[in-house]
Amino acid sequence: MLEPLLQDIGLTKGEITVYLTLLQIGETTTGKIIEAAQISSGKIYEILEKLIKKGLVSYIIKEKTKYFSAASPRRIVDYLREKEDRLKQQTEDLLIALPSLEELEQLKKKTYDIRLFQGFRGIQTVAMEALHELTPKDEVLGMGIFSNKPQQFNLFWPKWHKLRIQKKIPCRILFSEKGVYYKKLQTLSYTKIRIISGVTPAAVDIIGDRVLIFTHGEIPSCLSIQHPEIVQSFRTFFETLWGHAKK
Repeated sequence: MLEPLLQDIGLTKGEITVYLTLLQIGETTTGKIIEAAQISSGKIYEILEKLIKKGLVSYIIKEKTKYFSAASPRRIVDYLREKEDRLKQQTEDLLIALPSLEELEQLKKKTYDIRLFQGFRGIQTVAMEALHELTPKDEVLGMGIFSNKPQQFNLFWPKWHKLRIQKKIPCRILFSEKGVYYKKLQTLSYTKIRIISGVTPAAVDIIGDRVLIFTHGEIPSCLSIQHPEIVQSFRTFFETLWGHAKK
Protein backbone atom coordinates (compact mmCIF):
# COMPACT_ATOMS: atom_id res chain seq x y z
CA MET A 1 0.00 0.00 0.00
CA LEU A 2 2.81 2.45 0.84
CA GLU A 3 4.70 2.29 -2.44
CA PRO A 4 1.71 2.97 -4.76
CA LEU A 5 0.68 5.86 -2.51
CA LEU A 6 4.15 7.41 -2.56
CA GLN A 7 4.36 6.90 -6.34
CA ASP A 8 1.05 8.73 -6.76
CA ILE A 9 2.40 11.81 -4.98
CA GLY A 10 5.41 11.96 -7.31
CA LEU A 11 8.23 9.85 -5.87
CA THR A 12 10.15 7.45 -8.08
CA LYS A 13 10.66 3.80 -7.12
CA GLY A 14 14.29 4.51 -6.25
CA GLU A 15 13.34 7.48 -4.05
CA ILE A 16 10.70 5.41 -2.27
CA THR A 17 13.13 2.56 -1.60
CA VAL A 18 15.81 4.86 -0.20
CA TYR A 19 13.38 6.91 1.90
CA LEU A 20 11.74 3.83 3.45
CA THR A 21 15.15 2.30 4.07
CA LEU A 22 16.31 5.41 5.93
CA LEU A 23 13.10 5.44 7.96
CA GLN A 24 13.83 1.89 9.07
CA ILE A 25 17.56 2.05 9.81
CA GLY A 26 17.91 5.70 10.84
CA GLU A 27 20.94 7.92 10.33
CA THR A 28 23.55 6.19 8.21
CA THR A 29 26.10 6.44 5.41
CA THR A 30 25.62 5.79 1.71
CA GLY A 31 27.37 2.44 1.95
CA LYS A 32 24.79 1.07 4.37
CA ILE A 33 21.93 2.54 2.33
CA ILE A 34 23.24 0.80 -0.80
CA GLU A 35 23.50 -2.48 1.09
CA ALA A 36 20.08 -2.28 2.77
CA ALA A 37 18.14 -0.82 -0.17
CA GLN A 38 20.03 -2.78 -2.84
CA ILE A 39 20.51 0.39 -4.88
CA SER A 40 23.46 0.69 -7.27
CA SER A 41 26.28 2.93 -6.11
CA GLY A 42 26.00 4.90 -9.35
CA LYS A 43 22.43 6.01 -8.56
CA ILE A 44 22.47 6.55 -4.80
CA TYR A 45 23.81 10.12 -4.82
CA GLU A 46 21.33 11.22 -7.51
CA ILE A 47 18.43 9.73 -5.54
CA LEU A 48 19.58 11.26 -2.26
CA GLU A 49 19.97 14.67 -3.94
CA LYS A 50 16.38 14.52 -5.20
CA LEU A 51 15.07 13.50 -1.78
CA ILE A 52 17.03 16.34 -0.16
CA LYS A 53 15.49 18.84 -2.61
CA LYS A 54 12.04 17.49 -1.69
CA GLY A 55 12.87 17.96 1.99
CA LEU A 56 12.47 14.25 2.69
CA VAL A 57 16.11 13.55 3.53
CA SER A 58 18.79 15.58 5.34
CA TYR A 59 22.41 14.94 6.26
CA ILE A 60 25.15 15.95 8.66
CA ILE A 61 28.93 15.57 8.29
CA LYS A 62 30.88 13.66 10.90
CA GLU A 63 34.62 13.33 10.48
CA LYS A 64 34.36 14.23 6.77
CA THR A 65 31.66 11.58 6.18
CA LYS A 66 28.03 12.36 5.30
CA TYR A 67 25.34 10.69 7.42
CA PHE A 68 21.85 10.74 5.92
CA SER A 69 18.53 10.50 7.72
CA ALA A 70 14.88 10.50 6.65
CA ALA A 71 12.56 13.37 7.54
CA SER A 72 9.43 12.62 9.52
CA PRO A 73 6.62 11.07 7.44
CA ARG A 74 4.62 14.20 8.29
CA ARG A 75 6.99 16.04 5.96
CA ILE A 76 5.30 14.16 3.09
CA VAL A 77 2.08 16.02 3.89
CA ASP A 78 3.96 19.33 3.78
CA TYR A 79 5.54 18.28 0.48
CA LEU A 80 2.10 17.59 -1.00
CA ARG A 81 0.79 20.95 0.18
CA GLU A 82 3.77 22.68 -1.41
CA LYS A 83 3.03 20.86 -4.68
CA GLU A 84 -0.59 21.99 -4.47
CA ASP A 85 0.50 25.59 -3.87
CA ARG A 86 2.89 25.42 -6.85
CA LEU A 87 0.18 23.89 -9.04
CA LYS A 88 -2.28 26.60 -8.02
CA GLN A 89 0.27 29.30 -8.87
CA GLN A 90 1.14 27.62 -12.18
CA THR A 91 -2.58 27.45 -13.04
CA GLU A 92 -2.99 31.16 -12.30
CA ASP A 93 0.11 31.97 -14.37
CA LEU A 94 -1.19 29.86 -17.25
CA LEU A 95 -4.58 31.61 -17.20
CA ILE A 96 -2.78 34.94 -17.46
CA ALA A 97 -0.71 33.63 -20.38
CA LEU A 98 -3.67 31.94 -22.09
CA PRO A 99 -4.67 34.89 -24.32
CA SER A 100 -1.12 35.03 -25.73
CA LEU A 101 -1.14 31.28 -26.36
CA GLU A 102 -4.52 31.53 -28.08
CA GLU A 103 -3.16 34.30 -30.30
CA LEU A 104 -0.44 31.91 -31.44
CA GLU A 105 -3.11 29.29 -32.12
CA GLN A 106 -5.08 31.76 -34.24
CA LEU A 107 -1.97 32.52 -36.30
CA LYS A 108 -1.68 28.81 -37.04
CA LYS A 109 -5.30 28.71 -38.20
CA LYS A 110 -4.57 31.22 -40.94
CA THR A 111 -2.80 28.37 -42.68
CA TYR A 112 -4.30 25.06 -43.80
CA ASP A 113 -4.41 22.32 -41.19
CA ILE A 114 -5.05 18.64 -41.88
CA ARG A 115 -4.69 16.12 -39.05
CA LEU A 116 -5.64 12.50 -38.43
CA PHE A 117 -6.96 11.46 -35.01
CA GLN A 118 -7.24 7.77 -34.13
CA GLY A 119 -9.07 5.81 -31.47
CA PHE A 120 -11.93 6.92 -29.25
CA ARG A 121 -9.75 9.32 -27.23
CA GLY A 122 -8.41 10.95 -30.37
CA ILE A 123 -11.88 11.46 -31.82
CA GLN A 124 -13.13 12.77 -28.48
CA THR A 125 -10.26 15.27 -28.42
CA VAL A 126 -10.89 16.72 -31.88
CA ALA A 127 -14.66 16.85 -31.36
CA MET A 128 -14.30 18.79 -28.11
CA GLU A 129 -11.65 21.04 -29.66
CA ALA A 130 -14.00 21.91 -32.51
CA LEU A 131 -16.93 22.53 -30.13
CA HIS A 132 -14.84 24.82 -27.92
CA GLU A 133 -14.21 27.15 -30.87
CA LEU A 134 -17.90 27.59 -31.78
CA THR A 135 -20.16 30.53 -30.97
CA PRO A 136 -23.98 30.86 -31.34
CA LYS A 137 -23.31 32.49 -34.73
CA ASP A 138 -22.00 29.15 -36.01
CA GLU A 139 -23.95 26.08 -37.10
CA VAL A 140 -23.05 22.40 -36.95
CA LEU A 141 -23.87 20.31 -40.02
CA GLY A 142 -23.74 16.51 -40.00
CA MET A 143 -24.38 13.93 -42.73
CA GLY A 144 -24.05 10.22 -43.22
CA ILE A 145 -24.85 9.71 -39.54
CA PHE A 146 -25.84 6.21 -38.43
CA SER A 147 -26.19 4.24 -35.17
CA ASN A 148 -24.11 1.20 -36.14
CA LYS A 149 -20.83 2.14 -34.44
CA PRO A 150 -19.08 1.28 -31.13
CA GLN A 151 -21.33 1.99 -28.16
CA GLN A 152 -18.90 4.45 -26.56
CA PHE A 153 -19.45 6.80 -29.52
CA ASN A 154 -23.24 6.58 -29.21
CA LEU A 155 -22.82 7.53 -25.53
CA PHE A 156 -20.32 10.33 -26.20
CA TRP A 157 -22.16 12.22 -28.96
CA PRO A 158 -25.40 12.93 -27.01
CA LYS A 159 -23.20 14.44 -24.25
CA TRP A 160 -21.38 16.47 -26.91
CA HIS A 161 -24.69 17.76 -28.26
CA LYS A 162 -25.83 18.64 -24.75
CA LEU A 163 -22.78 20.92 -24.44
CA ARG A 164 -23.53 22.34 -27.90
CA ILE A 165 -27.08 23.17 -26.83
CA GLN A 166 -25.81 24.86 -23.68
CA LYS A 167 -23.83 27.16 -26.00
CA LYS A 168 -27.04 27.70 -28.05
CA ILE A 169 -25.41 26.49 -31.26
CA PRO A 170 -27.89 25.25 -33.91
CA CYS A 171 -27.37 21.96 -35.68
CA ARG A 172 -28.78 20.22 -38.75
CA ILE A 173 -28.19 16.50 -39.22
CA LEU A 174 -28.78 14.16 -42.15
CA PHE A 175 -29.25 10.61 -40.89
CA SER A 176 -28.84 7.55 -43.06
CA GLU A 177 -31.24 5.53 -40.88
CA LYS A 178 -33.85 5.81 -38.15
CA GLY A 179 -32.13 4.06 -35.24
CA VAL A 180 -31.84 4.56 -31.48
CA TYR A 181 -29.30 7.34 -31.92
CA TYR A 182 -31.65 9.10 -34.37
CA LYS A 183 -34.48 9.01 -31.80
CA LYS A 184 -32.23 10.43 -29.07
CA LEU A 185 -31.16 13.42 -31.15
CA GLN A 186 -34.63 14.03 -32.57
CA THR A 187 -35.83 15.34 -29.19
CA LEU A 188 -33.03 17.88 -28.75
CA SER A 189 -33.50 21.63 -28.97
CA TYR A 190 -31.46 23.69 -31.46
CA THR A 191 -31.50 20.54 -33.62
CA LYS A 192 -33.15 19.73 -36.95
CA ILE A 193 -33.03 16.23 -38.44
CA ARG A 194 -33.83 14.78 -41.84
CA ILE A 195 -33.38 11.36 -43.42
CA ILE A 196 -31.55 10.57 -46.64
CA SER A 197 -30.22 7.15 -47.57
CA GLY A 198 -26.79 6.37 -48.99
CA VAL A 199 -25.25 9.77 -48.35
CA THR A 200 -21.57 9.07 -47.78
CA PRO A 201 -19.36 6.07 -47.02
CA ALA A 202 -18.32 7.86 -43.82
CA ALA A 203 -19.94 10.23 -41.35
CA VAL A 204 -19.09 13.89 -42.00
CA ASP A 205 -19.46 16.85 -39.64
CA ILE A 206 -18.91 20.47 -40.66
CA ILE A 207 -18.08 22.30 -37.42
CA GLY A 208 -17.04 25.92 -37.65
CA ASP A 209 -14.05 26.27 -39.96
CA ARG A 210 -13.32 22.55 -40.19
CA VAL A 211 -14.64 19.34 -41.72
CA LEU A 212 -14.46 16.15 -39.66
CA ILE A 213 -14.63 12.86 -41.58
CA PHE A 214 -15.22 9.80 -39.38
CA THR A 215 -14.68 6.09 -39.92
CA HIS A 216 -15.59 3.45 -37.33
CA GLY A 217 -13.68 0.39 -38.50
CA GLU A 218 -11.15 -1.67 -36.56
CA ILE A 219 -9.31 1.53 -35.64
CA PRO A 220 -11.85 4.40 -35.43
CA SER A 221 -10.41 7.53 -37.04
CA CYS A 222 -11.24 11.15 -37.75
CA LEU A 223 -9.67 13.30 -40.45
CA SER A 224 -9.83 16.97 -39.46
CA ILE A 225 -9.56 19.40 -42.40
CA GLN A 226 -9.26 23.16 -41.97
CA HIS A 227 -9.19 24.55 -45.49
CA PRO A 228 -11.69 27.30 -46.51
CA GLU A 229 -12.41 25.98 -50.02
CA ILE A 230 -12.82 22.38 -48.88
CA VAL A 231 -15.08 23.37 -45.98
CA GLN A 232 -17.23 25.49 -48.30
CA SER A 233 -17.55 22.66 -50.83
CA PHE A 234 -18.80 20.33 -48.09
CA ARG A 235 -21.29 23.01 -46.96
CA THR A 236 -22.61 23.32 -50.50
CA PHE A 237 -22.89 19.53 -50.81
CA PHE A 238 -24.77 19.38 -47.49
CA GLU A 239 -27.27 22.08 -48.53
CA THR A 240 -28.00 20.18 -51.77
CA LEU A 241 -28.69 16.98 -49.84
CA TRP A 242 -30.72 18.83 -47.20
CA GLY A 243 -33.02 20.15 -49.89
CA HIS A 244 -33.75 16.58 -51.10
CA ALA A 245 -33.99 14.90 -47.67
CA LYS A 246 -37.19 13.80 -45.93
CA LYS A 247 -38.29 15.35 -42.65
